[in-house]
Amino acid sequence: MAGKFIVITGLDGSGTTSIGKTLAEMDQEGYYLQTPEGVFSEHREQFTQELRESYPDAHYLYYLTSVVKASNDIKKKLKTHNVYCVRYLIDTIVSHRTMGLDVDLDYELGFTSIVKPDLTLFIDINEGVRQQRITERGKSILDKTLDDTDFRIRFKSQFERLSSHYTIVDNSTTLEACLGSAKNKVDNLIAEKALDKA
Repeated sequence: MAGKFIVITGLDGSGTTSIGKTLAEMDQEGYYLQTPEGVFSEHREQFTQELRESYPDAHYLYYLTSVVKASNDIKKKLKTHNVYCVRYLIDTIVSHRTMGLDVDLDYELGFTSIVKPDLTLFIDINEGVRQQRITERGKSILDKTLDDTDFRIRFKSQFERLSSHYTIVDNSTTLEACLGSAKNKVDNLIAEKALDKA
């Protein structure tokens, strides 16, 4: 089989991890991952703290490297699975454009290609609900950065700039409703791809 590649993105606290994991679990051929993963995840906090403000270009390359590594793994997994990935290239680009870097969403790097998603789901959420969720679970460094209203507005505007690359799924009511909507979009994608092969 040639699997489908679905990216789940959105602001931290919007439910991306819960949605991504559950979609993969509901799919008999589903495989879940999130970036950064493995060794990149183990050292993430160190890189985030030491590089983010002082060396945003190095910070970007760290995250880009983690996406390239994930992309290589995803290419292999797509031979036998549908892949559900939380955070991917779009997140790296949005975050670093907000920090002032002149980077753009390009899956062709010249020396290598990053696998392009078949579907990207942006999990949208009411800010009050998002704040409640991240307060309950404990705030990360990025969560605290997004507490700054000006930064959060710029961050969201960078996502909006790339709106042609994703489909919005609302998560302001219940997780179950959001999951149902997300699953419908994934099912439609898989059905369309099956028709293309017929």
